[in-house]
Amino acid sequence: MRLPFSKLFHSSYSRITLNRTTTLFFVFSFIHCFTQGIIQSFLFSIDTEYNSILSPITTANIPSINMTVCDGSPGNWRLRICNDVPSHRPYPCSDIFRSAVDTHNNLVADRQMVLDGDNLVITPSSNFTVVVSSGSKSVSLSLQCTQTLLYSEQFMHNWQREDLTFVFLQFWLFGISVFAIMTDSVPHTLTVLITRVIITAWAAYAVWRTNYYKSQFTEIIFNPGTPCSFNIYPTYFQLRVSYEIPDLILNVTALLIACRLSIKLLRDYSAQSLKCVGAPTHINRIHKFFMAVLACLQLEGFALAAATALWLDVIVNTALAKISAHNLIYKGLIVLTIILLLPWIAMGWYAIKNEMKRLMIVYLGIAFFLLTSWSLMFYSIVYRWEFLNWPYLGCFTVASLILIVASLVLGVICRLNFGKGLAQYLRAEAALASVDFAPEVFKHDEEKASLDLDIKVPATFREPDEGFNSASTVSKWNDTLQKLRPVETIYVTSARSA
Repeated sequence: MRLPFSKLFHSSYSRITLNRTTTLFFVFSFIHCFTQGIIQSFLFSIDTEYNSILSPITTANIPSINMTVCDGSPGNWRLRICNDVPSHRPYPCSDIFRSAVDTHNNLVADRQMVLDGDNLVITPSSNFTVVVSSGSKSVSLSLQCTQTLLYSEQFMHNWQREDLTFVFLQFWLFGISVFAIMTDSVPHTLTVLITRVIITAWAAYAVWRTNYYKSQFTEIIFNPGTPCSFNIYPTYFQLRVSYEIPDLILNVTALLIACRLSIKLLRDYSAQSLKCVGAPTHINRIHKFFMAVLACLQLEGFALAAATALWLDVIVNTALAKISAHNLIYKGLIVLTIILLLPWIAMGWYAIKNEMKRLMIVYLGIAFFLLTSWSLMFYSIVYRWEFLNWPYLGCFTVASLILIVASLVLGVICRLNFGKGLAQYLRAEAALASVDFAPEVFKHDEEKASLDLDIKVPATFREPDEGFNSASTVSKWNDTLQKLRPVETIYVTSARSA
């Protein structure tokens, strides 16, 4: 039963402002969402700016099939350029620079001044060199230097995609937070809290990672004696850290606040049963499984979409697009995933809510297909290589697979509970909401012999208008509730005469 927009708005407002905790949770989620979005947007702009300097240089004379790989340890880095995944035989890589062995005293004094200028002009030259010009000044970069810069360009391209994904993730989490308040959902509240823990851990890792790669780039690109012997972006790492540290502080602070508010909400949900039809314990338990499925599906909607989009960008805009021999298969799976994702989420919600057995079979079948097909991707050497070398893609891939498994298992549990009253309960709840019977007005304790009414007046409560037929409204409630044979029924009687 679909509510008019005005009633839906008033019902939403009542839920959000039900008490101080729900209001603070909403305001906190809103502020944190936009603050984090702004910080990640600044990081994205920084990465885009510096990547726009590197990209023309590295694409001038380096074939698009080439990629760089660096292994070793501080003081003994080995940078190589490859035209295939290094796992292949014969070995497809050759050395560019070894920090412990090679020395190239080719420092050009005015390089820094030229590359810090505006309106850079990139011109391929003979002997595979690249001439970079800014106004009347120019400098020539050797092939080894441009190959070395390709390594840093690869990372900046990845970081751009990470920043953009985090911006969307914040708004997605805000939506799930609002849904948690609207439905008094324990699973959604826990989902948001756990996700914030993961985001905070990643923020701490990002600060460490930036300093780690600053040290590595200094040793293989910036220091005298390296193929380039100059710092092409002297302020990049300082700028990035200047945003990442506040981002980490904000995440830690927000996590502590979220823990406090979430624990209070969870205690409220556990201590009270704010159900308008007084459902018994087994219905409440089944309903929690239903909400857990919804929480997994809603988070999976973002996790799988993000993992798919990141992998699509890899096989379209990186060297792996030229290296991989099975791009058509990968793109086919991506397209199929995009087509199935939203209908699959809708099927899970609708099939469980209405206890539709055939639709539930389709939902479980699609879940099994997605799990199997994306698990088989690890058979691909190209996919395994990118999975291991880009932790961000690896995190979203693992998260999406875990959520698919959770959605599948919880879906089976819900299917086994069909016919035990959940569908009738949800229909009655919607029917009562349609006649302005707020679901939060009753506190029901099944252990008591009598019904304990703890009336809480929502913000949208108003006196009945003249002509309001109380007896007619109560009759509608009773007609709806009488259909709940599997569910404990509470009959509502009028407190005033017709």
